[in-house]
Amino acid sequence: MFRFSSKHATFQGELTSDGFKMSRIIHYRNSFLPVVHGTFRAGDSGRIVSIKMRLNLFVAAFMCIWFTGVGLAVLAFTVGFLRGKIQPSPMLLIPFGMLVFGWALVSGGFWSEARKQKRMLVEMFTKR
Repeated sequence: MFRFSSKHATFQGELTSDGFKMSRIIHYRNSFLPVVHGTFRAGDSGRIVSIKMRLNLFVAAFMCIWFTGVGLAVLAFTVGFLRGKIQPSPMLLIPFGMLVFGWALVSGGFWSEARKQKRMLVEMFTKR
């Protein structure tokens, strides 16, 4: 649960004969840390490892709900503004800002870690 030492494995997870499911051990908070799913299959010159990365299911579900709520607010404000029922105001920009901020948060947190993990996995699987 608490890892204060830097002397530990790089990844944690489950390994089966068909593949693996794991995530990187980090010493900081990142809810958008990719979960790595890998499968093994036979190839001409050895095993082929296929990897897919995704968000944690709870985080993905939460962000879908959050984006739906913010998206509906953007839609409601846009329709209200276009129909003349809402007067122009800087407050109308808040939902748009929340949409952009949420996208940047998810994208930045996920893809920065995904690049690091890809580099580590390629190095780990190409060692002979």
